Amino acid sequence: MFCYHGRAYRVHMQKANLTTRAVAGFIDLLIVIGLARLPDVIGFLAASGYILFRDGLFRAQSVGKKLIGLRIAPADEGSRTASFRESVIRNAPLALAFLLFLIPFAGWVLGPLAVGVEALTALGDDRGMRIGDLAARTWTVQPVLDEAALAGKEDSPSSPEQQPKTGPAGGTPQSN
Repeated sequence: MFCYHGRAYRVHMQKANLTTRAVAGFIDLLIVIGLARLPDVIGFLAASGYILFRDGLFRAQSVGKKLIGLRIAPADEGSRTASFRESVIRNAPLALAFLLFLIPFAGWVLGPLAVGVEALTALGDDRGMRIGDLAARTWTVQPVLDEAALAGKEDSPSSPEQQPKTGPAGGTPQSN
């Protein structure tokens, strides 16, 4: 349930579209680039640590996903929320691509190739799951208000004509 202006709405999750995922990924990439510029091995460890643990932050949201409004959810309906464990498993292919980038010449081809395979897998899957998502049993979702709430239809009557009339002193409803 989601409460907005004193009214409760149901929220369901839908597959996040490619554009919003790309924007969130770009924000996270900027953070990784900034961390990688730290001196020596500290930069490498900070950047690779952020890549691995980013989706365990902020209740299954990386910084980019939090700013855009996306989150990671378990692919199994009855499962609990995604944790740091799922974050490490789902981001291991991206951490491998980051590691490959460090290899001169060959890594500059292999790193983008690994990221490309991840992206093509997500494009080909009906739920948008990449290889890391398939391994961790997670997917990227976007919370959406229930359709009835978006259309303005609520369970409780909203106009005075729809509300039951009460008797004197607010007693039992009267019939017309």
